[in-house]
Amino acid sequence: MKTTMKLILPLLFIGALASGLNAQVVMKDFVSKDHMGKIEKSVNNNGQPLYWKLEYKNTDGARIYYDFILYKDASMTKEMLRFPSLMRNLEWTYYLDVSMTKDDATKVFAMIFKKDLRWARVKYSPHEGCSWLDPTEWDRINLVDNFQGLLDNTFTQMDKNVKFDCYVK
Repeated sequence: MKTTMKLILPLLFIGALASGLNAQVVMKDFVSKDHMGKIEKSVNNNGQPLYWKLEYKNTDGARIYYDFILYKDASMTKEMLRFPSLMRNLEWTYYLDVSMTKDDATKVFAMIFKKDLRWARVKYSPHEGCSWLDPTEWDRINLVDNFQGLLDNTFTQMDKNVKFDCYVK
């Protein structure tokens, strides 16, 4: 009996672990698409709208790779900036990381969304001289009920705090 238990317990543990890995990623079809929106009255576009796009690249396990692109025109034909981005959509938490590089130093703009509690938080410390506000102001978003609104709010906060001209090469 003891030998049987010693064999069964590791198998149960491995089975639970394997099923848990597959359960981590939700909404696969939704997060493997392009997402677009606009920032009204953008500080970085002289009060005019600034358009953004998360362009899907590929998926590697629980990591979903995008390019975050900013455009000054509604036709979205001429890029202003492009940043590599990583999305992780787990069971309870959604992460969006935008890697912003200036002078060979990369900092990560991060948005964390707690799905069960329906709040999101942004964290980022811009490179020196690349902030509109001192100190930066990142608002917690409560009662998030739609993904598009979450992304729009996240990038509006980015626009309010970060001087995009600092990242133009």
